Amino acid sequence: MSGYVPDPAVCLVSMPYAGLPRPSMALGLLQGILRRDGIPSTVLHANLWFADRVGIPLYETCASQAPPTLLMGEWTFAEAAFPEPGARQRDDAYLERLRAAFAHMPAFADRADLTIKRLHRLRSEAGGFVDVVARRVLETGARVVGCTSMFEQHVASLALLRRVRELDPTVVTLLGGANCETVMGEATHRCFPWVDYVVSGEADGIITPLCRLVLEHGRDVPAEALPQGVLGPAHRTGTGTTRLPRTMFRDLDTLPPPAYEDWFEQLAGLSVGAYITPGLLVESSRGCWWGDRHQCTFCGLNGSSMVFNSKSPQGVLEELHELERRHGVTAFEFVDNILDMGYFPTLMQALADEGASRRSLFFEVKANLNRRQVKGLADAGVTWVQPGIESLHTDILQLMDKGVTGWQNVQLLKWAREFGVRMFWNIIWDFPDEQDEAYTQMARWIPLLEHLQPPSGITRLRYDRYSVYEQEAHRRGLVLSPVLSMRDVYPVSTADLQDLTYFFAADTTLGIDRPTDPGPPGAPASRPGIDALRKAVSRWQQAQRGDPQPALTMADRDDGLWITDTRSGAGPSQTRLTDVARAVCLACDAAPRPERLREVLRRDHSLDVSQRQIDDALAELVEQRLVLEIDGRLVGLALSGVRPVRMTSDGFPGGYVDVRAAAAAAR
Repeated sequence: MSGYVPDPAVCLVSMPYAGLPRPSMALGLLQGILRRDGIPSTVLHANLWFADRVGIPLYETCASQAPPTLLMGEWTFAEAAFPEPGARQRDDAYLERLRAAFAHMPAFADRADLTIKRLHRLRSEAGGFVDVVARRVLETGARVVGCTSMFEQHVASLALLRRVRELDPTVVTLLGGANCETVMGEATHRCFPWVDYVVSGEADGIITPLCRLVLEHGRDVPAEALPQGVLGPAHRTGTGTTRLPRTMFRDLDTLPPPAYEDWFEQLAGLSVGAYITPGLLVESSRGCWWGDRHQCTFCGLNGSSMVFNSKSPQGVLEELHELERRHGVTAFEFVDNILDMGYFPTLMQALADEGASRRSLFFEVKANLNRRQVKGLADAGVTWVQPGIESLHTDILQLMDKGVTGWQNVQLLKWAREFGVRMFWNIIWDFPDEQDEAYTQMARWIPLLEHLQPPSGITRLRYDRYSVYEQEAHRRGLVLSPVLSMRDVYPVSTADLQDLTYFFAADTTLGIDRPTDPGPPGAPASRPGIDALRKAVSRWQQAQRGDPQPALTMADRDDGLWITDTRSGAGPSQTRLTDVARAVCLACDAAPRPERLREVLRRDHSLDVSQRQIDDALAELVEQRLVLEIDGRLVGLALSGVRPVRMTSDGFPGGYVDVRAAAAAAR
C-alpha cells in the first residue's frame, strides 16, 4: 500500500527529536483513522530529515544522549520558535548552567566543550531547517497542519507551526501529544497564539470530527462545538481561565493498525536509512493497572488518568500480522506502560505457538513475575523487557510504592538472564525519607550479582508532572518549581512556566529536609552509601562488558550438583555439591523463607534431615556466595542449565541506529 496521498486535507508532522529507528505511532494511528474515515492525510517525519541534514551523531546528542531535565533539544530550536529580543541573555545563563551540570556527569565531563559546540551547530541549523519543513508542508496543499509533541518535540513543533503561519496565514494549525495534556495544553494555547487548536489526551475518538469541523469552518469553530479535550481560537475570546480536560478513548479493538507507509517511503530516500534498523511501535493496552490502584510515587506517565484497558488478544495478533504483511518487519516495541497479566495464557501462548524465533518483541512489565511467566515471555518471542526494577532494596521500593520487594527483583534478574530476556533497568535514588544505609547494603550485594544484567545507571529522583510527589507536593512538604532550563528556553512568565513544565526541581531551601543540597542537575551528593553503590555498579557494568562475561550456573547430575562460577573473587571455577548442600541449593532457587526450608526439603526433595545439618549447609552456601539472604528470603543465585548466551545491546525490537558506523562514514 502506497503512503502517497495526492491532495491531502491534513498534514501531520513529527519534529525532532523523535527517535530515528521507528515511526511515530501517534501520527500513524491518527492517519490510519483519518484514512478509514475518508479524510486524505499525509505524515511528514521531519525528524528523519533533520538527522539527514546534520548527521546522525549530532542528532543523537539530543535525541538519545541528553539528560531530559536539561532540555538540550528544546534549546536548539528555541531561537527558531522565539526570535524575540532577550534571547542572548537567556542563552548565556543556560550554557553556564550546562557547563556546571556537565562537570558532575561522567558521560559529559570530558567532552563538555564538544557537546556545547554540537548544540551551537544544531541551533544554527534549526532556523533554516524549520523554514524548509514549513515550505514542504505548504507544498502538500493541506489546509490543516498538526504536530505531535512528546518529550523534546515541543519547541521544534512550535517553531514549525509559527513559520507555517507566517508563510500562509490561511493554514490552520493543531498541536497535541503528551506535552499538551491538561494544564500544559492550556498554557501552550494561552502563550502561543499561532497554535490554533490544542488537543489534550487521546485523540483517537475525536480526530475525525475535529478535522471535519476545522476543514469546514477553519478558525471559526464555536467553542461549544469542539470535542471535549480541545481548545480553539474561540476560547481565546472569552474571559477567565479555560480548563482543558484529558480526552480518553476506550475501545482499542476498533482502532485500525497504524499507517507507517509514509515513514518507510521517506526513510528510503535519505542517506540515514543506511544506518537505521527499523522497529515498529504497537500497543496492546493503555493506562496502568497497578497505578490505577497504587500509583508509583515518582511516575507521571499516563497524565491525569491511570485507567487501564487492553485490546483483545486476537486483536493484537491480527495487528501484528497486518503490519508484518505491509512492511516485512518482525520487530515490535509495545508502548504499553505495563503488560496485561491476562495475556499469559492467551496472547503469549498464541505468539509462542507461532514460534519464538518468528519475531522480536519488547514489553514493559511489572517486576514480580515468576519463573514460569518469564519463560512464557521468552517462548513468545519477547526478547527485551523494561521491568521497572528501580531498586534492589525493599525500603526504597516501599517509598516508591512499587508493590514489589528487593528479593523479587533479584529473582527477575536471575530468570531473565537464564532465559535470555534482555532488560532496561536503572536504580533511582534521593527519595524523600530514604536512608543512605540502604544503598550501602545494595553495594554489598552487587558483587554476588555480577553474572546478571546490570542497571544502565544510577539516576537521581526526578519530579515529574502528574506524579504523586507533584500532585501531593504540599502535603509531602515539597516545594516544586520548573527546572531552571525552562526559563532559558521559554520567554514566558513564571506562572506560565509553572504550567508548561513537565519536569520540576525541589527547592532545597524550603519544604522537606533533603539529605544534601543536590547542586546542579546530575551532581553527585557526598553520601557514603551512594558513593559505594556507584562504584559497585561501575564494576558490575565493566564485568559484563568483558569477554567472557561472568557466569554462575548449576547443572544437576547423578554425581551431584555442579556449580560453575567465574564471578570476580570466586574460588574454584567448578564446585560439586552433594547431599544436603545440593538439596538446599536447589531449594533456594525459589527463594524460600528460612523457617520453611526444612519443609521444602521434605516436600520437594524427599530429604528429612536435622535443622543443624540444614543450617550448616546453608552457611556454606552463603559463604560461597551462592545464596543471598535478603528480605527474609534465601535467594539462590546460580542459573539453571547451560551457560546462557552472551547478553549484548544489539537487536532492540524498537529498532536501533548504528551511530558508530554513521560517524565513521562522516569522517
